[in-house]
Amino acid sequence: MKDLIDIGITLDLPKLKLYNEWLYTAHIYDEGDSDFHKQLTTRCVQQYIDPLNLAKDSKILDIGCGPGYFLDEMKTRGYTDLTGVTISLGDVKICESKGHKIKRYDISFIPQKDGYYDESVDFIFSRQALEHSPYPIFTLIEYNRILKQGNLMYLEVPAPDTNRRHEYNNNHYSVLGIVQLLALLSRTGFDVVKAESFEFDVLGPNEKGEPGKVELKEKFNCLIVKKSKSLDIK
Repeated sequence: MKDLIDIGITLDLPKLKLYNEWLYTAHIYDEGDSDFHKQLTTRCVQQYIDPLNLAKDSKILDIGCGPGYFLDEMKTRGYTDLTGVTISLGDVKICESKGHKIKRYDISFIPQKDGYYDESVDFIFSRQALEHSPYPIFTLIEYNRILKQGNLMYLEVPAPDTNRRHEYNNNHYSVLGIVQLLALLSRTGFDVVKAESFEFDVLGPNEKGEPGKVELKEKFNCLIVKKSKSLDIK
């Protein structure tokens, strides 16, 4: 039998708390309104979410909801149990001004005390959020925990190594290549239903910082994944 590792010795909880507080205070910013992301979210819902034919009363979490574009789209479609998750106070205010229900949670820790028990959520929408997690395997474990067995999650992340340089965004910590992302999903109990890359051109600033002067290549990885098994981590 392998010797058990004493987590009380190996894990320094005060440091973990301190480091997370530093990330919150130093790196968190409001996404704010963006026609660019609003249009992309509309396209995403039409292309990936509408074909799923989710029940109108599905319990849906938009994790990393920003100013609520996905919530807007789903509300107009008649979905009745929508909750957005963001830690940005500015985005909370925008979403609440639209009448959305918002929870100010860390995207990696969805609290049981608020009713998010094991297998309590029907569908997770996570667009441009996982790259903000300092520990993406923990984040995916949490999504496995709250998602019902056999149910689906939409996951969209920026690809690494593009000239958009997403790795240098202020709170991008985990800009994963597709092979690493697929490996983490497999380890955390998800099967891939669909995986596509979405490539397009955008205009970015030039060397003088002038906006809209240089054509840049953008690439997102878009996945529909299914919870195929629960994780025995208790």
